[in-house]
Amino acid sequence: MECWGDAVAGEPTVLLIAGQGPPLSYWAPMARQFAAESHHLCAYDRAGVGSSDPPPESSRTTADQVADLIALLDGARLEEPVVVVAHSRGSLPAVGLVAQAAERVAGIVLVDPHTPRLSTAQRAALPAESPDESPEVAEERRYLDEVMFDPAQDAEHLLLAECDEEIAALLDEPGPIFGELPVIVLESPPLPYLAGLPPEYHEVTLAAISDGHREFAAESTRGIVVAVDDTGHDIHVDRPDVVIDAIREVIAG
Repeated sequence: MECWGDAVAGEPTVLLIAGQGPPLSYWAPMARQFAAESHHLCAYDRAGVGSSDPPPESSRTTADQVADLIALLDGARLEEPVVVVAHSRGSLPAVGLVAQAAERVAGIVLVDPHTPRLSTAQRAALPAESPDESPEVAEERRYLDEVMFDPAQDAEHLLLAECDEEIAALLDEPGPIFGELPVIVLESPPLPYLAGLPPEYHEVTLAAISDGHREFAAESTRGIVVAVDDTGHDIHVDRPDVVIDAIREVIAG
């Protein structure tokens, strides 16, 4: 774990959860900028990423990530509720943390979050396998049918399909999982069309992402989706001002 700034009396620490792959350092420019305004932020490398040791298990899911995160919060003595800022696939342990320990979360900012129903929608939209299919379709099929079911292909040893299923099941439970917590979902512009993929597959992908973002927001009585211009997937890198404004709003309650 690395932290920026000093703890501020009466204000929650901001906990930054990375997406799949990048180390905590990709939060640093935004975190330093916000910390300079007298705020406290912390980020961490999950098992298998950056400076952390490889995971001990050959296969892990979101439940393991959440257990590690709670142990980390305990070890760092971050006992007061934190504002969780999660990017991409980091949205899954963020949801899992709220489900298991809602008292430790003061609010949530999801930065272009991965949605757990996306792969199911994409798998259903793939055309039947063909020997003359495009390389783009073949790669999508390999990822959806092989990579997502093989934890050996992921540095965190994640069984990605099961991670998605775990969080989708939580979202399916009665009542809003985030309750009355303030939740802001930051959404990047729609993905550009990739030549070689069927247009129908592309449209299904865009719809699943959009629907997933709105589902996250609807899991709070105070949830909203904010569309962000002039950015790619890494909104905190391209538009740190937008992420900082969202954090401010959540801290303010």
